[in-house]
Amino acid sequence: MDKEIFRILLVDDEPDIIDFLSYNLKKEGFQVFPATNAREAIESARKYIPHLILLDVMMPEMDGIDACYELKQIPELQNTLIVFL
Repeated sequence: MDKEIFRILLVDDEPDIIDFLSYNLKKEGFQVFPATNAREAIESARKYIPHLILLDVMMPEMDGIDACYELKQIPELQNTLIVFL
């Protein structure tokens, strides 16, 4: 698969981590969609249908484990890989 069409949803409540990972992934040619919390991630995942979700475990309001469960309930995301940070 061409990197330029490979979509990555990056979810973390720490702006420095988002900036660092986004910069490096974009530099390698990936499309990166940042989200700063689980609710935003779920909304973005529905919109962009990423191939990969890099998901922080410890976040306020909803943690990454609960977000993962909700994401996997979305039929369009059944083949999306989720990796915990």
